[in-house]
Amino acid sequence: MKNRFLNVMGVAAWALLMGVAVAGCSSDSEPVVEPYVLAQTDIKVAEPEGGFKAEQDQLFKIQVTSVSDEKVSYEWLLDGVSISKEKNLSYMCDKGGNHELTLKVTQGERSYAYVFELFVAFAPVPEVPEGSSPYITKVLDFCPAPGQFTNKIPEYVEGDTREVMNQKVLDAIGYNRYGMVSLGGYGGYVVVGFDHTIQNVADKRDFKVLGNAFYAAANPNPNAPKKGGSCEPGVIMVAYDANKNGKPDADEWYEIAGSEYPKPTTIKNYEMTYRRNAADHQPTLPPDYDPDDMNKSWMVDDTNCPWTDNQGGKGYVPKNIFNPQEYYPQWIKADELKFTGTLLPKNGIDESGKGNYWVLYAFDFGYADNGLNTDETSDIDIDWAVDSKGKPVHLPGVDFIKIYTGVNQSCGWLGEVSTEVSGVTDLHLKGKK
Repeated sequence: MKNRFLNVMGVAAWALLMGVAVAGCSSDSEPVVEPYVLAQTDIKVAEPEGGFKAEQDQLFKIQVTSVSDEKVSYEWLLDGVSISKEKNLSYMCDKGGNHELTLKVTQGERSYAYVFELFVAFAPVPEVPEGSSPYITKVLDFCPAPGQFTNKIPEYVEGDTREVMNQKVLDAIGYNRYGMVSLGGYGGYVVVGFDHTIQNVADKRDFKVLGNAFYAAANPNPNAPKKGGSCEPGVIMVAYDANKNGKPDADEWYEIAGSEYPKPTTIKNYEMTYRRNAADHQPTLPPDYDPDDMNKSWMVDDTNCPWTDNQGGKGYVPKNIFNPQEYYPQWIKADELKFTGTLLPKNGIDESGKGNYWVLYAFDFGYADNGLNTDETSDIDIDWAVDSKGKPVHLPGVDFIKIYTGVNQSCGWLGEVSTEVSGVTDLHLKGKK
């Protein structure tokens, strides 16, 4: 004991000599607390099954639970745009539909992102005013792609402006007139509107798109699996005027997901660019041109209106002897036309094997100019609408409809696949409840 005591005393004396303070144990001393280090699992947000749900222009709230908030900052983003820097979210969405909601939590150089789905229900649709028309009452835009009926249906007269052509389209297919307009090759479109909102009635098809499709009476292929004849499918887009500004805004458009939408043969985000023929362009006949052979004499220019796409493809819109006019829309001043959308699979088959009997087959549902005007193939359910990610959007109704040619195919002497439109009808105002 004596030696141990002396040794301890010696250490203490040496420490004092060297100027080192030795802290003794005391019940009053504070324990050393390490700074809080944020971990991703420290943040909890109770997300309901199927994601969060809110209503347009109605306040909704989300509570966040955390282990500690020491030197921690929070930021909420809606579709990538910052909307709050509070820990708990309290917000009012002005846009309906599917959204991506992100909580970004940061401590120093550490940062974690928590991503949630948010569906905002649209504001209710007002009652349809008495006396509303079941038919198209306005044409907002008409831009056909190059095609054999472009500048003919409707007819372009030198000096016509885009506004004049829009009026010609309205005169043809508005107010139940049952005329017709051609949208040309892939991407060509028309945008129409109504004097009311076409309501989305649950479990019912809501509107009909009229075209000029028909089925073949004598198909050389007796084992054809589908109905076909002259079906030139057009993709349908719909817009609900949620902000009531009287026009379809870019973020209000949704695609009607028809039968081909989920199939691998359908290409999303397809882009195609047409170019106007040069002023000195000379028609070029195909190498096998034969004026005595109908199957080889129909084409008068196989270098007409060149096009390229974002899939590495390129080609032309061949001009034929039946329609010798300019195929590029003459009221469009730009020398290039670019269309973006969904590309449907080719639906035309030369069933003769000789180029003289083409059959254009109908898809199952969800497209314009795809089935008879007299059957349900031409009827559309608004609940088929999806957003850019393919998620249903549950629109309460639609105020505007856009239709564009969905197939990029030339079918010999028949020419390019080009969607034709004869009208749109609100089925509920026509008694289909």
